[in-house]
Amino acid sequence: MLPYLYSRFSLIPATSRNVARRFFTFEAGDFCMLREMRSNRKYLIGPLEEGMQKDHKGGRINHEDLMGKPIRSIVRTHNDAYGFMLHKPTLEEYVLNVPRACTPVYTKDASSIVQMLDIEPGNRILEAGTGNGALTLYLARAVSSQGRVDTFDIRETHSNAAKKHVQRYDRGRFKDVVSFYLGDVADHVTQLVDNNNDDKEIFDGIMLDMPEPNKTIGSLLPYLRNDRFIVCYLPNMTQVLDLVQATRGLPVMMESCIETEWKEWDVRATHIRSTDETAWICRPKNFDVKGHTAFLTKLRKTA
Repeated sequence: MLPYLYSRFSLIPATSRNVARRFFTFEAGDFCMLREMRSNRKYLIGPLEEGMQKDHKGGRINHEDLMGKPIRSIVRTHNDAYGFMLHKPTLEEYVLNVPRACTPVYTKDASSIVQMLDIEPGNRILEAGTGNGALTLYLARAVSSQGRVDTFDIRETHSNAAKKHVQRYDRGRFKDVVSFYLGDVADHVTQLVDNNNDDKEIFDGIMLDMPEPNKTIGSLLPYLRNDRFIVCYLPNMTQVLDLVQATRGLPVMMESCIETEWKEWDVRATHIRSTDETAWICRPKNFDVKGHTAFLTKLRKTA
């Protein structure tokens, strides 16, 4: 019988997953987010291996010192100059800090894409343009272990890097959810269809991150379920116009075209020496606006 975890309002049955999260300890192969206690800066370290270390300006951290430690433990550099709290990295922290084969799809766009595709657990999603695997992981988490993500890329280096990132994230939690394919999606999508089944509409959503989706979308429509969505990641408006013009006459309608922006704010207390009072800083962080990356264009299949 599974134990119960204490909630603020009641006792709730503990699933194997939330028990594992509550009592998580770092092991070889894990990634760890180090949060510097003094400055609150974060550093990703991993995968953890015996004999490996991470150099910091204030000292050195050995991987062995992290293995076996639970989350929120405090560790220090070899010369005790800096202290760090250990955190399990979030998906955003992971995809932004692992080595890049190319620019990842950032969280502000990835979360919007998941919403625009209206993904539910158990869905099957087709992705063209695997890239660094960042969006692939967001899609895999959305479809959950009951779903599936089929992802294509024409570059072997990108596909291999993405596969490694998916296999390493959260101890391979989504490695069985994602299938990687090398080549042009229009040429190879037919291999995913069961020839013994007359129904070719096998996908609940299609995500296209490619320079000219207008040349591919017509060949992919037969494999998308009716009344479901295609989202295209397009860096400039010229690509959007080419797409809209190319889809005239196809059984699709344009639902929306959005551009997402995030502005991070710095909200913290500071000490005024002259008056010995506390004041609050509230301003855009580094005056940096995470602005334009792409236009997200959403199409709905109508027949």
